[in-house]
This record gives sequence, C-alpha cells and structure tokens, in this order.
Amino acid sequence: MLLVVAIIIVPLLILLGIKVQNFLAGYFPIVEKIPTGIVFLAFCYPIYALYESFNAAVIFNKGNLQLKKRQ
Repeated sequence: MLLVVAIIIVPLLILLGIKVQNFLAGYFPIVEKIPTGIVFLAFCYPIYALYESFNAAVIFNKGNLQLKKRQ
C-alpha cells in the first residue's frame, strides 16, 4: 500500500516543486538558478510533511513499528 502511494505521490511532489519554481521564476529571475530541491523545501515542505506523517501513521497502525515492552 505505501509503495503504491509513494509511486503516485513522489512524482506529484517533484512536479509541484518544478511548477512552483517556474511560477516564482516569472517574478524573480534568480530563482531559475536555485536547485529545484531547495525551492521545494522552502515552499512545498508542509505538503511533504503531511505526506510523511500519513506514512508514519500507517506504519504505526499496521503494527510494523511497535514499541518495546518493559520487562
């Protein structure tokens, strides 16, 4: 399930980063010289953080990640 979501979401996040960079380059030409990853982290990180929190919740709820019990 997580792999299918990752196959769909990751390219969308990359596309979103490129679109934001192109949009900002229209107003600020210096943005074209900045790597897309940095632009993505600066402007799209909250969306990525929501995606990662969803993945963490799924892994935790499925039981793949369990806390150790004290003895």
